[in-house]
Amino acid sequence: MKKHTKMSMLKRILAIVIAAAVAVSILTVPDVEVSAATGKVKSVAVTNLPAKQLTLKKGKTFTLKSKVTVTGKASKKVTYKTSNKKIATVNAKGKITAKKKGTAKIYVISKADKKKKCTITVTVGTPVTKVKLNKTKSTMTVGKKQTLKATVTPKKASSKAVVWQSSNKKVATVTSKGVVKAKKAGTVKITATAKDGSGKKASCKVTVKKVSAAKPDNPVPVTPLGIKSVKIVQDDMMEVTFTKATALTAADFNVWAKRYENADYLKKYTVSQVTTTDSITYKVYITGDMVFGKGLYIKVEVPKLKLSKECVYMEDTYNVENSVTLSYKVGATVKDIRQRLGTGYANYSISGLPAGIQYEVTTEATKRVMEFSGSPRKAGVYDSVLVYEDEIGSKYRLTIRWIIYDADNLIVCDKEEGALNTNWSSLFTPVYAYGGSGSYTYEIIRAESDSAILNNCKIVDDLDKININAKGIASGVYKIRIRVIDQKDGTKTGTGTLTFTIVDSYYIKGIVRDANGDPIEQYRYSIINKNRYAEYSNTISGVRYSTYNLSTKKYDGTFYDEGLESGTYDITISDRSGSVSQSIYNLTALPRKEGQTSTDTDLKMMFDVTLPVYKIKIEMDPNAPEEVQGFTKFATWRDVAGSKYYNEGTTQYLPNGTYHLSCTGTVNGTKYVFYVDITVNGSNKTAYAYVKE
Repeated sequence: MKKHTKMSMLKRILAIVIAAAVAVSILTVPDVEVSAATGKVKSVAVTNLPAKQLTLKKGKTFTLKSKVTVTGKASKKVTYKTSNKKIATVNAKGKITAKKKGTAKIYVISKADKKKKCTITVTVGTPVTKVKLNKTKSTMTVGKKQTLKATVTPKKASSKAVVWQSSNKKVATVTSKGVVKAKKAGTVKITATAKDGSGKKASCKVTVKKVSAAKPDNPVPVTPLGIKSVKIVQDDMMEVTFTKATALTAADFNVWAKRYENADYLKKYTVSQVTTTDSITYKVYITGDMVFGKGLYIKVEVPKLKLSKECVYMEDTYNVENSVTLSYKVGATVKDIRQRLGTGYANYSISGLPAGIQYEVTTEATKRVMEFSGSPRKAGVYDSVLVYEDEIGSKYRLTIRWIIYDADNLIVCDKEEGALNTNWSSLFTPVYAYGGSGSYTYEIIRAESDSAILNNCKIVDDLDKININAKGIASGVYKIRIRVIDQKDGTKTGTGTLTFTIVDSYYIKGIVRDANGDPIEQYRYSIINKNRYAEYSNTISGVRYSTYNLSTKKYDGTFYDEGLESGTYDITISDRSGSVSQSIYNLTALPRKEGQTSTDTDLKMMFDVTLPVYKIKIEMDPNAPEEVQGFTKFATWRDVAGSKYYNEGTTQYLPNGTYHLSCTGTVNGTKYVFYVDITVNGSNKTAYAYVKE
């Protein structure tokens, strides 16, 4: 009995000791995924993509392979996370599924150290299906360089970038732009892999040879004649530099253009003239109805020398900030609100959208477009910020102010107006109020407005606008505070600030002549303000008459534009039909004094342009019906084929050629169609209008 009791007691003690040991072991087992004492996570990477980006078609999948580099016994496990489940999802094993068009980020995160991660940008769009190189094999000499060019298919691929790689960097290296440099004799494979993760690639076998031993007699090298460089200087002029002097004329040059790299050169320009001071560098001017367009591939040929060279007229890059205001009633449908995302592929982000508003990015030809939709749910003022950078490097920041209103709230918007001119500018600008009953009265809060401008401002209630006259006001920035009162409920009011800038007036003046050196009465023109970005209305264009001189009672050919901002301008002058043109670049606008007009002789003449056109006077054919004899009020003449328009009235300016024109006119209540046939051959002439029976 005592023995049995002693054994039982011994078993109990042993059980307690074992339980305590187990508990201690549980408490002291290290958490290898979080403990820094057992090692560190150095990096997280994805090993089955050439770059940190991936393009998938909608509905397609791709599984990431991750690699975690650690020291010690730190965990190599990872988790996966997506920034936008509507665009792309990812499961616990790294399998990505493309849901709808757009861009999302997939994060590969270390479990042991969440600060260590790898980010993959996933675009749901059009992946690359083929990569092609301009060469499949090449021979080089040690020390030499060459550039390989990669072309991807399809042309609408979401990402056209490639990653370059050398199979043996000791033999030859390759840069991110495909520039191969030969290092030592041997054979190497240069591979271009589509950056979008599609796995498409192409290779070029490069054989590198040793440099030949120098010849002992050291002959004087003879420079072969060739085209050293081609550069587009302005929209109608290129600079062609040869390796040595050679005498050439305009007839010796051919200039071609194409839009795409793999296309044929089909567009041929007309070379109007060439100039040179040393017979090495030539300025080659083109004329006609087209100029060099941004993004075009340009080729210049000199057939008699069997020489040619190509270049690309690159797009300018910009850093642009702009803003736009949109207004919707609560519950209204938002549609047809679209914003182009620069040129080609773009990285973008947007924040601050009102509740109920969504967006979708689509690809159209060579551009990507963000389109907004939905219905706003809550009244208020919301600022969305859209930031994007396109594939040529232009950066944009667009602030979208959403005014969401209802019947219970009255919202008045602050507004910034463009520049007014100190000499003549007057402005009727609307006061933007929303909500309430929709009918309002307005008043200027004089105590809160700039006093210098108050006497030049007044409310025009029936137009819901404020009139501002800048004449006599010093240049500067001014603010007017405005109160808006609901006409049906005076307790609903709102206030807003109108900010506007008054600037000094600047002008540009020149003269336009025909081929005989006489002033041209009417012409087409465009003025480009180079201080502003083209997407935001920096171009003024139209058709105008030259200045009419009251003393001579004639049009004197003067081009004059006042009320311009200070800055630099490009001007293009053409005949009314746009068949021939001349451009003047980098003109600096000059300050204009109050009271000065286009005929003042103290205003500087900045350019003198001659168009290759001749003056044609149109008279009525003596054999035309008696009732139209003496008629001169011809409407705008146009090519009978309907493709071009010419001047109205009895004077035309036409290049050499044959023309069959028509126009309409009303005589004593009867409408007639008039015709004129003209052949221009290097001189002015008179043409006769007739009526077909």
